[in-house]
Amino acid sequence: MINRLFRNKLIFSVFFFTILFFDIIVKLNTDDIAFRFFSKGLVMLSLIVFYLVNQKEKTRKRYFLMLSAMICFLAGDFFLIVYFVKAFYITGLIMFVVGKILYAIRFSNKQDFNLLRLMPFLLGCFIYMVILMKLIINNLGDFFFPTLIYLFASMIVAQFAFLRKGEVNYKSYFLVIVGILFGIVCDSLGVLQSFYYADIPFHKIMIMLFYGVSQFFIVTGILIEREKI
Repeated sequence: MINRLFRNKLIFSVFFFTILFFDIIVKLNTDDIAFRFFSKGLVMLSLIVFYLVNQKEKTRKRYFLMLSAMICFLAGDFFLIVYFVKAFYITGLIMFVVGKILYAIRFSNKQDFNLLRLMPFLLGCFIYMVILMKLIINNLGDFFFPTLIYLFASMIVAQFAFLRKGEVNYKSYFLVIVGILFGIVCDSLGVLQSFYYADIPFHKIMIMLFYGVSQFFIVTGILIEREKI
């Protein structure tokens, strides 16, 4: 039963999104931190088990990078549950940055960068960061450098996901890119909610939903990377 749950992608998808919505309900309806550790931890932990059961990585290095990245996100999730403690909030951001960098390294390939192909993408990243930082810069205070590094890491992982084009099958490339885009939206909402002090409607739902969807698509995309589709 357990083996089928994680082997069958359709069954696991239903299971994963059930867990994700359960965590969102917990987030909205209780302040019990211990219960939230349980519900939120299940989200990333289920993806880790899904990856371990189905992974067919080409090298042990790729396996190690992917697994380490996911563990960093799991640890970051736990620290950010107690975001109101500054030290835990910073530690959570650090774990997420490390996770993003490990994802970026895992996405990398042996081909040289095509700078001409990258220019529109890099320009878009630059404009995005400038606009976002302009909105929040006056409220960042001691969080200026941690936030800047966090956003920069998001752009780095997006760049390496973009560079997978032509190196993997289209479905894998598409799923990872979609996952990265959901992650960027999640990061933007989180930063704006924390430092822009705007009342973003349904932000508690959207941040966790987009984060879970992001991780699901990234992991699913990586798992089919070597398939011929």
